[in-house]
Amino acid sequence: MGTALALPLRGWLALLFLLGAAGCGDGKDNHQATGQWDHLLTPGPGEFHQISSYDTTGGNQDRFEIAPGDSAVLLDLEGQGVIRRLWITVASKDPDYLRRIALKMYWDGEDLPSVAVPLGDFFGQGFEKTHSTALPMGVSSGGFYSYLPMPFTEGARVVAENGTGQVVDAFYFNASVERGALLQSPVATFHAMWNRDPRSTSSSPHRVLWAEGAGHLVGVSLVAEGYDDSYWYLEGDEAFWVDGQFRGQGTGTEDYFNGGWYFQDGPFSAPYHGVPFMDPDRGRVAAYRWHLLDPVRFRDSLRMDLEHGHGNDVVADVATVAYWYQVEPHRPFPDLPPPDDRRALEVKIPAGAVLTDSMEVVDTGGSLQVRLPVPRPDRYDVWVYPRGPGGRPSEPTLLGSSLATGGSALNLSLPSYPGQGPEGALPVAFHAVPNHRWATDWLVVGPFPNPQRVGTEYSPALDSLYGPEADPDPDISYRMPGGGILGWRRVQGDSTGYVRLNPHFQPSDWVAAYAQSFLFSPSTREGTLLLGADDGHQLWVNGELVSERQGRHISVPDDLEVPVALQAGWNRVLLKVADLDGGWAFHLRVADPRAELRWSATGRGSS
Repeated sequence: MGTALALPLRGWLALLFLLGAAGCGDGKDNHQATGQWDHLLTPGPGEFHQISSYDTTGGNQDRFEIAPGDSAVLLDLEGQGVIRRLWITVASKDPDYLRRIALKMYWDGEDLPSVAVPLGDFFGQGFEKTHSTALPMGVSSGGFYSYLPMPFTEGARVVAENGTGQVVDAFYFNASVERGALLQSPVATFHAMWNRDPRSTSSSPHRVLWAEGAGHLVGVSLVAEGYDDSYWYLEGDEAFWVDGQFRGQGTGTEDYFNGGWYFQDGPFSAPYHGVPFMDPDRGRVAAYRWHLLDPVRFRDSLRMDLEHGHGNDVVADVATVAYWYQVEPHRPFPDLPPPDDRRALEVKIPAGAVLTDSMEVVDTGGSLQVRLPVPRPDRYDVWVYPRGPGGRPSEPTLLGSSLATGGSALNLSLPSYPGQGPEGALPVAFHAVPNHRWATDWLVVGPFPNPQRVGTEYSPALDSLYGPEADPDPDISYRMPGGGILGWRRVQGDSTGYVRLNPHFQPSDWVAAYAQSFLFSPSTREGTLLLGADDGHQLWVNGELVSERQGRHISVPDDLEVPVALQAGWNRVLLKVADLDGGWAFHLRVADPRAELRWSATGRGSS
């Protein structure tokens, strides 16, 4: 053992005494240790009060029953204090009670609320009640809780509004309040605001918060879903403007919430951030982030925006709650929408659909004539979204098939339509869906080199001439410079035209591959190919380069419209797709108004 460890006990005691003595004296050099719970070490002037929905008659009816359209006053206090804890649990027959019950909070006699949020969204729950245990607030085994301090100097009023349209059978409430607490002046009171874009078709970002005054943002929760049942809207970035100055932008929505890759590992709940709910089938997510350790402080104003997809190009239902403290007065909030309009989407009208309110409608006396815009000549299935109770869209029904051989609109006659609703002759929306003539049968060969250029999204493979470009004969093979022989193999796309390349090639990052198929046309004509490719690509028809694009992309159906000259008979379509990393896929189809064209992997089918 070393000499220090061999020191006799009396020696250790002497050493500790000397160290303690060194910390005593005139106090100039003293260091007072502090800890997270040191506020518990000194008696304070505040008085504890517990306020709840307990049965004051001595019975066990410890709850509020709230009539339809009525409200319950949870707290109505005078004087000075701090709400230290809130706890709520609800029994309601309404499946949408999370959104149709609202919480409102008023401080110090104000007429306009400082908190106006649907109950579920206040606790980060807009789709369904899910276990979530962040430090400031969450949902734990059936109960909603909040430990965010809510100070008041003259009074506090907390109200629950029942917009469910039926009796809320049991609304349980419990609060810990410190009366007479010492508060600094001026005091920053608690605020929370709900803002929802139910259909983000605007090119502007979603506004999370616009505050005026002095204060600090302490948290944000998000409840969102994509209209295409995907998570593409998570490509959007958050951005901050503090005191009129731009203060930076993020790298993606899931990154702001401290996740990554579209929350690839699923739901989780951590002290300061989490994703308590995900539904990949509908593109739904609920997430939260607390800025308790990194508050966003502002002196006169704060604006926080959140894009819906990169460049605001994704249609989504985006709802956020901003939580912040500020010195009053605060900027007035917009009124909460009516309870029915706050509900989560039941039927999603696709991004490509046209809302009836924006369409040209002519009443001819016996029928309604509607001009439905379409992107190009093609054959379309027309789906109609009837207007259901409350004006919300019902499940779509197929109105029929229509042919657009020219122009940019379909002329529809509507004496009636399937599923016609009771609240008006017109449906909510129409959706013209092309009869996709997908190329799903392909021959592919690869992988070929596409060396990574660090710091760029450039694919050198698009500058390289590999064997399939020189001779795409499906019966030949290609000798690689480093050894090995590559030959064509057959692959199939799925029913949506999606052809995934990752499963067919190793490696599948920083490589390229070729795919070819043949398109039969009964006559010489001008045609239109619709292409989506991940990432860079080149496309040839009968040896002529008709499309190319560098960069990082995702494969989206009908992303690129490519005009081509088709010859009578079989037309060779050759595609080179260069992958950077991650997903690797493509979609390809042909616009076919007369249903005369067809695809074959070999071009050897009967004509």
